[in-house]
Amino acid sequence: MRIPCLTACVRMASLHPITMTEKSEIQSATSVSVRVIPSDYRCKYWAKLIRAHSPLPLPSDVMSATSLPGHYLLRGDEELFPGDVMFEGEENHPYKKRGWSYWLRYVTPDGRLLVYCSGFSAQKIAAKAQGLASSLLAGSGDIAGAVRVAHALRAGMTLPGAE
Repeated sequence: MRIPCLTACVRMASLHPITMTEKSEIQSATSVSVRVIPSDYRCKYWAKLIRAHSPLPLPSDVMSATSLPGHYLLRGDEELFPGDVMFEGEENHPYKKRGWSYWLRYVTPDGRLLVYCSGFSAQKIAAKAQGLASSLLAGSGDIAGAVRVAHALRAGMTLPGAE
């Protein structure tokens, strides 16, 4: 599929959703379009979006995807705006229990998309060194770690490991 006119879509982004999917992510000055699909369609998958104006839960209160506020996203395209956080989880193997991988997508105030993948220890260490509140350091598990990273990013901290 071909992208007809990116500048026209940027101007019309507030009126019409962007439905172009030649690339998995399309950036404009004010928003980023992302695809909400698993990398392997046979595996279980979920995605949730927390808008910039919505508060994040404490990492210690997060045990699973159901602990995150909001509805599960449907597969397709989604528009992320500055301050928005999208959490994704995908089963590693469709038939055998081999765990899950998790991603966090965050749009910076200047409109850049940052993507972090499972294994949030390096980000926790960096956030702790930059003074993240101790109440946000508690909580175990990859989803809690992703929520911790989201808190740090919303606080303006610079964290390593973004794709």
